[in-house]
Amino acid sequence: MQAVNAQLQQLGTEFRELAERAKTLATRAGERLCERPSPQSWSAGECLEHLRLSTEAYFPVWARSFTEARALGNWSSGAEYHLDLFGKLLKWTLEPPPKFRFRAPSNFHPIDVGRPDQVLPAFLASQDGLLEFIRQADGLPIDKLKVPSPFNSKLRYSVWSSFCVTAAHQRRHLAQAERAVVTGRSGDSASGFKTAVQ
Repeated sequence: MQAVNAQLQQLGTEFRELAERAKTLATRAGERLCERPSPQSWSAGECLEHLRLSTEAYFPVWARSFTEARALGNWSSGAEYHLDLFGKLLKWTLEPPPKFRFRAPSNFHPIDVGRPDQVLPAFLASQDGLLEFIRQADGLPIDKLKVPSPFNSKLRYSVWSSFCVTAAHQRRHLAQAERAVVTGRSGDSASGFKTAVQ
C-alpha cells in the first residue's frame, strides 16, 4: 500500500528507483561487488552497506516521532511539505556530484560487508523498511515534526527533511558505487564521506 500524499508518493518512487539502480549495479558487478578499486576507496558493496547502516539509523527516530505525533493527535493540515534550513543545506551538500568530502562517523563505516550475494538483499530489505516509514508518514505533519540527527544528536531537523536528505545521500553513494564498478575507482576515500551535521 502506497502513501496517498503526492509528495510522499513521489519520494517513494525515488527510493524504488534507487533500489533498481542498486540491483543493476549488483548484477553488473557480480563477484566483484565487494572488491575495492584501490586500497583507499570503498567498493560498491561497501557503499551499499554504508547506505543500509545510515538509513536504518533513522528507523527508531522516525518510529518514536510518529508514535508521539499520533498520541497527541498531531495530524497534517494537508499543506505542501517544505524543507527546513538544515534540510536544504544537507540536501544541497549531499546531492551528486560531490561538493565536499567528509569523514563518516566510525559506526557508519562498512566494516563487515559480508559476501557479495548478501549485500544487495540487505540493502533492499532496508529500502523496504524505509518505504514502510514513508507510508506510515501519510497524514502526519512531517515537516513540522523535529527529530534529532542519528549522526549528531545536537542537531534537529524535520522528518520530511530527513527523508529528502536520505534520498540525496543514496544518490550520492550509488553514483560512487557505479564509478567503482564501471571505471575502477570510486572517487571517494575508504574512510568515507558524510557531512558532519547529518
